[in-house]
Amino acid sequence: MRITLLSLGSRGDVQPLLGFGLGLAAAGNDVRVAAFPRFERQVTDAGLEFAPLAEGRISRGATAADRRVAQRGSHQTPALVALVKDAHSVLGQRLADALSACEGAEVIVTNELALLLGWQASEHSGAQLVRARLCPPPRVAQNPAAPAVRQTAWLAMRRWLAAARRAAGLPPLSWREPVGQLAARGTLELRAYSPAVVPDSASLSASTQVTGYWFLENDVDPEPPQELAQFLEAGPPPVCVGFGSMIDADPQGMSELAVEALRRAGQRGVLIRGAQGFDKAQLPDSVHAVGAISHDWLFERCSAVVHHGGAGTTATALKAGVPSVIVPHMIDQVAWGRTIHALGAGPAPIRRRKLSPERLHEAIAAAVTDVKIRERAAALGGRIRAEDGIKCAVGVFEKHMQQIAGPSALELSNG
Repeated sequence: MRITLLSLGSRGDVQPLLGFGLGLAAAGNDVRVAAFPRFERQVTDAGLEFAPLAEGRISRGATAADRRVAQRGSHQTPALVALVKDAHSVLGQRLADALSACEGAEVIVTNELALLLGWQASEHSGAQLVRARLCPPPRVAQNPAAPAVRQTAWLAMRRWLAAARRAAGLPPLSWREPVGQLAARGTLELRAYSPAVVPDSASLSASTQVTGYWFLENDVDPEPPQELAQFLEAGPPPVCVGFGSMIDADPQGMSELAVEALRRAGQRGVLIRGAQGFDKAQLPDSVHAVGAISHDWLFERCSAVVHHGGAGTTATALKAGVPSVIVPHMIDQVAWGRTIHALGAGPAPIRRRKLSPERLHEAIAAAVTDVKIRERAAALGGRIRAEDGIKCAVGVFEKHMQQIAGPSALELSNG
């Protein structure tokens, strides 16, 4: 079966779909992964075909001015609006790229950020659409007014899409928003998180399955530097601090804040440099800075992880069985911060705009000294490591496709 996986977003959005893609390929399918150009090597090194999707300037953090626009006080709505406008600037090319990437595909698997692209490609080609969720649906989705909210948002997006669709030779879109239609059609939705973390399976439909996390087992990162290994061996497990692909208007100030919080908490630290941060700080001997590093490898060697609450980073910290101190910047990160705290696997989250050395110091101290938090994080890690989310997802996917194909295909697959 020819399958295209569409993934917009950062590494934490792409890597789980890459893991699922490898599972589908191992089951005998022909798999292509479409993502931003910076992920080409990661995909091809894993042995899958790659197709590019146009990326906006702000999401790459091109300049200091772009970073200020994206962050803008770290309030969720301004940051989200800035990123949506940035995506709009490349909408035509991105749609053309998605149609090209999905050409010849029998099935299109899309993450939530790429859902609109995947749906349009599916409607155009007739390929089956599968939704991949890395996070639970937002609370607003449970509200009776949600269909009206979606319809209002759809009318705005429909205007944005009109020119891009005309350029691609596609007909005008329906006035009805598509998400409700997908649910009514029984479109398969795979939720790539652990039922131990979000136990909502009792309320799900037959076409919606919680599979467990999709961890990429292939090592796509460089070998850990010798200096880091020596630092880890020279003392007790440090606290890891890193905010992934989050764009910060003042990376130097963030670096200094983290170092001061670690000093007050009496903890050694490892700072993971993002695209802009942590590289100019004057670090004490108790803090070590690294660039690209395997989170799987590093987190299990740390006493706690301070991070932004992205779905991928949160999943890896949970798998490692260490407490998380979440500093959400926007969107789903806020929900993950609440979830981790509610599970007892970390202290209360600290919103980025409220972050201070004192608040971060208190949260780090709780994460490394509170016995209940540490025990709960360790227990969750054990449950998650015992799951095989990719195997489960591939099995659900195959069963769903056999049911769509009909009894003859099912008999053939059974020999």
